[in-house]
Amino acid sequence: MAKQTKYKNLLIVESPAKAKTINKYLGPDYKVMATVGHVIDLPKSKLGVDVENKYEPLFETIYGKGKILKDLKKAIPKEGNVYLAMDPDREGEAIAWHVKTSLSIKGAKRVTFHEITKDAITEALKTPNEVNENLVEAQKARRVLDRLFGYKLSELLWKKIWYGLSAGRVQSVALRLIVEREEEREAFKPDEYWEFFVDVTKESEKLRIKLIKKDSKKYIPKTQEEVTKLQEELGESKYKVVDLVKKELKKSPYPPYTTSTLQQAANNVLGYSAKKTMATAQILYQAGYITYMRTDSVSLSQKAINEIRNLIPSRYGKEYLPESARYYKNRSKNAQEAHEAIRPSDFGITREYIKGKFGESEARLYDLIWKRAVSSQMKEKRVENITLYFEPTNKLKNIYTFSVGAQKTLFDGFRVVYGGNGDEEELLQEINNVKKEDIFDKKDFVTEQKFTQPKPRYTEASLVKKLESLGIGRPSTYATIISTIQAREYVEKEGKYLLPKDIGRVVTHFLKNNFKELVDYKYTAGVEEKLDGIAQGKVQYVPFIDKEYKPLIEDIEKADINVSKDDVVILSKSEEKCSECGSEMIVRLGRYGKFLSCSRFPECKGMKDLSGGEENLDLKKYAKPEKCPKCESKLVLKNSKYGKFWACERYPECKGTVPLLLNEICPECGKNLVERRSKWGRAFVGCSGYPDCKYIKKSVKKKVSKK
Repeated sequence: MAKQTKYKNLLIVESPAKAKTINKYLGPDYKVMATVGHVIDLPKSKLGVDVENKYEPLFETIYGKGKILKDLKKAIPKEGNVYLAMDPDREGEAIAWHVKTSLSIKGAKRVTFHEITKDAITEALKTPNEVNENLVEAQKARRVLDRLFGYKLSELLWKKIWYGLSAGRVQSVALRLIVEREEEREAFKPDEYWEFFVDVTKESEKLRIKLIKKDSKKYIPKTQEEVTKLQEELGESKYKVVDLVKKELKKSPYPPYTTSTLQQAANNVLGYSAKKTMATAQILYQAGYITYMRTDSVSLSQKAINEIRNLIPSRYGKEYLPESARYYKNRSKNAQEAHEAIRPSDFGITREYIKGKFGESEARLYDLIWKRAVSSQMKEKRVENITLYFEPTNKLKNIYTFSVGAQKTLFDGFRVVYGGNGDEEELLQEINNVKKEDIFDKKDFVTEQKFTQPKPRYTEASLVKKLESLGIGRPSTYATIISTIQAREYVEKEGKYLLPKDIGRVVTHFLKNNFKELVDYKYTAGVEEKLDGIAQGKVQYVPFIDKEYKPLIEDIEKADINVSKDDVVILSKSEEKCSECGSEMIVRLGRYGKFLSCSRFPECKGMKDLSGGEENLDLKKYAKPEKCPKCESKLVLKNSKYGKFWACERYPECKGTVPLLLNEICPECGKNLVERRSKWGRAFVGCSGYPDCKYIKKSVKKKVSKK
C-alpha cells in the first residue's frame, strides 16, 4: 500500500535558504522544496539555438538537476495544489515556467511576494495567478539574444585575437565606457588656473574672502603673471561689505533604495563591489529580513509606510514626522522588475541583531537599507546659507568681487538618522557679526596654483549609475556585467577605480571598428526597450530576434574577410631592431601583455618582453629570491594573466616558481607577505605561508577631513 503524504500542497522556490524561511510560516498542509536555481538552460558546449526554426532555444536539463526534478515530481500531491513561488521578476517567471513544463504540472499556480514574511506569503497564497507567458517570453528573448551575440562574436575574437576571449551584447558597451574614459583622460591637457584669496580683518573678526568676479562676470586668474598684476592693482585697499545674503534652503530626503542605488551606495559608503552587495542582499532577503533586492521601483507599501510613521515619533521625536506620508515616483520609465523598493521586512529588527545572526557584512548593508527607508519618510533638512560679498574700497580700473559663506543647520530633519550635521559654527559666528557697509582691512594675499582635472575613472558605483542613465541593462544584470569584464581580464581594479587592460582596449577598438551598432549606447538601450515590449505583449519574439541577429551575422562575415589577425594585435611600430636578424620590430599584444616581435615573424621568431621585467621591479617593495626552490637555478621575472611571478630559467625542464613576495615579513610566522585578492576582488596583503598561516595585514583607512 502506497504511503500517503501528510501535506496537501507543494510550494516550490529556487533557494534552499528561501525554502527554510518559508517553511517556518506554513503549517503541516504545505511542503516547501527548492530547485536550487535554474533547472534547464542552453547547453554550454554549443550554440543551443535553432536559428532555422524560429530561434527555438534547445534547453536541456542542467547537470545535477535531474535528481532534483525527480524528487519534485515524486513530491507532487495527488489531490492538492502546486505553487510556483519563484522570485517576482522575469528570471523567476522563467524558472517557474521551466519547472512547470519539465514536470508537466497541470494547474500549477504562480504566487509572488516581495518579502518573505508570514503575512506576505499568506496573502500571496490567497490570490494565485497563472505563469505570465509574456514575462517568460521576454526572459527567453534576452537569454537567446545574449547567447547568439556572445557565441558568434566570441568565435570571431578567437580567430582574430586569441582563443578564450568573449564579447557580449551588454558587457561590450560597459567595457567601451571604461576604455573611452581612460583614453579621454590620457588625451586630457590640464589648464593652469589660480585661486585668489584675501585675508581681511575688522577688530576681532578674521575672514578669508575669495575672488569670484571681475566687472560682474565670473573671473579666475589663469597665470602667475595675472596674479601678480592683480596683487599690484589691489595694493593695500580696504574691503567693504557690499551685500549680505541669507537664504533658507530645504533638502528633501532621498527615496528608498532600488537595486541600482543600493549598489552605488554600498560601493561608495561600504566599499562593497556590486557582486558582493547583491550576494549579501540575497542572504538578507532569503532569510526574510529585507524585501526583494532586484527592483527599479522606489515605492513603499502602505503597511511599510505606516510602520515607519509609527517608529519616527517614538525613536526621533514628533518634530521629525511630516503631516502626511511621502510618495516617490519611479524615474525609470520601464520600472518592471518588482513593485516595491528595497526595505526591511520588519523595522524593529536592528543592525545588532543582524550582526549576531549573520556577521558584520550583512549588518552594515542592512543598516544602510534601514536608514534609507526610514529617512525617506521624515521631514526635510533645513539650512540657512549666509553669503557676504566684498569689493575693494579703492577706485580701481576694474571692479573685483569677493565672497565668503557658511551654512547653518536650522533643523537636521531626515539627516538625524545618519547623525552629524557638519555645521561650520565658528565661521558662522564671525559672519553673523558682520553688517552691510562694514569695512575690513587687508592683511594678506593668499594664492594657490591649480590645474584642471580630467573626468575621474569609473568606480563600480559610477559605472552602474552611467549604465542606468543610458538605459543599458536592468537591475538584475549590473553585478554580472561588472564581474564579467573583470573575470575576462578586460578590466582591473586599482583601488576602487576600474582601469582597462591592453586586451580590453584592443577588443573595444575591434568591436567599434567592425560592429558600430553593437557598442552603440542608443542601440543597446533600444534593445532593452524592445525586451520590455515583449514583456508587455507588444513586441513579437521571432521578428525581434530576426532583426537583431541577421545584421550581426552580416557584420561578422565582413569582418572575417576584411580583418586579419595582424590588423588587431599589432599595436604600433618600434625603433628597436631584432636581436636575431636585425629587422625592424613591432609592438604586439599577447596573452600576457605587450611585447616586441620581429616584423619578419613567423620567419624570424625574435622577441622581447615589454610587460615590465626585473629591471623595472621596485626592489624596495618586492623581494628578489636567490634561486629556484626545485633545482637552485637562477629565477627570472615573468608575467601571466594572474600577474608577475618568478620562474626557473630552465623552464620547461624545471617548472619551479615563486610568487612575487613583498620585503615585508609576517609578524606571526616570519615568512614574506604577498599581495592577494579576495573573492570579491578587493586587494589585501596576507602571509605567503597560507593556509598554514592565515595572517592578514590590516589596511589603514585614510582619514577624511570635514570641510
